Amino acid sequence: MFETLYTQFKSILLGEIGGDGVGDEVASEIEEVENIIQNTLPSHPYYPTNLELPNYTEPTLSMTTILAAFISVLSLLIFTSLIIISSSKNYSNKVQNHAKSSNKHKVSTKNKIIFTWFVICGFIHTFFEGYFAAFYQTIQQDNALFAQMWKEYALSDSRYLTSDPFVVNMERITSTLWGPLSFTTALAIYQNWPSRYVLQLVISLGQLYGCILYYWTTIFEGSPHSRPETYYYWVYFVFANAFWMVIPSILIFYSWVRLTSAVREDMKRKSKKAD
Repeated sequence: MFETLYTQFKSILLGEIGGDGVGDEVASEIEEVENIIQNTLPSHPYYPTNLELPNYTEPTLSMTTILAAFISVLSLLIFTSLIIISSSKNYSNKVQNHAKSSNKHKVSTKNKIIFTWFVICGFIHTFFEGYFAAFYQTIQQDNALFAQMWKEYALSDSRYLTSDPFVVNMERITSTLWGPLSFTTALAIYQNWPSRYVLQLVISLGQLYGCILYYWTTIFEGSPHSRPETYYYWVYFVFANAFWMVIPSILIFYSWVRLTSAVREDMKRKSKKAD
């Protein structure tokens, strides 16, 4: 925007002055100002504006293409996950039909949603965040699909382009621990293993703790790493990450209730045996 206005102003000014000696002198001064401006303006769209990204290469894909690719992968994961969990034979609801009883294999909607959530987490943590953890030093000049997705997201948090120690180590932990454990939890849900509640609790606590630190370490500074536009700050940074605040909180409560109930029932059985 600034460069466009400056170019228009320059054209008008030179047009009014004309091509005499004064015009040549003004043109020379304008050229000097132009060089100063070019050296002052950032060579990238990230904040803070004085951020140094010496190896930065502009993405080759548009924002629309990058978001469409991400949403397409997400949709495919959701669709595939629902098909897989719906085929599980490890859930049975006993149904009375006149004098005849039968077992119907039906997975509840709640378990389908939780299974899908952990498949998505497994993919994002292991592959998407794992890509960052492995190639964080070269993402500035990298134009692979995942790298361009990170460049787009970095408009809301430029720490992903500067090898920020907290972000790098947080993503390393996330990709090496929470990614594989998310897939393990999805398997436990599919098999209907009781251990799924312990896994849910552990992973959800880790996700919630990590997300709180992630938010707070930049909000504490006044969020200097995000562009000021509503879209980048509130949609990319706040809304997109809020899923890892809200859903883990719900799963922590749900797991706590189920585990507490199981322990209570076990204590009752032991109490009856003792009597």
